[in-house]
Amino acid sequence: MQDVLFKTTAGSTLRYFKRGNGPILIVTPPGWGLGTSYLQEAFKPLETTFTLVFLELRGNGKSSRPAASEMSCWHLADDIEHLRQELKMEKISYLLGHSGGGTIALWYAAKYPNKVDRLILLNHRLDGFDDSKSMKEAILEKAKNPKMHAPLKAWTTSHENLTDEGFAQVIRSFLPMYFYNPDAFYRSKELSNLQSVPLWNYQTVNGVDREAHRQEPELGKVTAKTLMISCRADPVCTPAQAMATQKGIAGSKLVIYDECGHFPWLEKEETFRDITDFCSS
Repeated sequence: MQDVLFKTTAGSTLRYFKRGNGPILIVTPPGWGLGTSYLQEAFKPLETTFTLVFLELRGNGKSSRPAASEMSCWHLADDIEHLRQELKMEKISYLLGHSGGGTIALWYAAKYPNKVDRLILLNHRLDGFDDSKSMKEAILEKAKNPKMHAPLKAWTTSHENLTDEGFAQVIRSFLPMYFYNPDAFYRSKELSNLQSVPLWNYQTVNGVDREAHRQEPELGKVTAKTLMISCRADPVCTPAQAMATQKGIAGSKLVIYDECGHFPWLEKEETFRDITDFCSS
């Protein structure tokens, strides 16, 4: 595996990890501090088909930290453009983002429509979309399961004054509710053993003071062939967001999994099949 630090044309430092064989598939994680390790663990089955490049976004790991005002998903999309230039790619053939990383990848496809061919959004969040109704319904459904009670309680825990280690502990406590089967959380060693997550990142990317950018009015700019995978038991990036995205991107494809949560590869074995089929179609 290659582990590379590079200077961008903007003067910042970014890091990426490269592994596998085949055409390049750039993978974008959320910007709020979860990092790329859980995705490197998850996407090992794709290494025989693609060269996977995992981008460590600004403010994460060894990538340099910008001003808080430059940590919105709209800003973070420019890190993908810096990576494209660093890799000397005329065009990104395959760009995949998970969760908030999908938000960032979607912004990239809207801001740089001529620089990406195929876009894959796994359980993405649609920036600025009011999904409160669907989220409430998902939470009420999960509350019927006694195994979800402790994670739901942890989800509402205040984290304003936590250390990065304390924040990671809270995340470990509530992540089981992101699954259809809460026990599936433990299938990921990286997620179930999170030790430190930078609270600063979360507060700047998702906090109440963050700069608001709405994606819905920009979706018509996306020309990339687009696949969205969404899951009915995802309480934070619900199918309602994916359906709104599909409506805005001409010709886009949406697959919705039943009995599956926010990390589909841990609950649905067809996840990688659907990704590879889309890329080869």
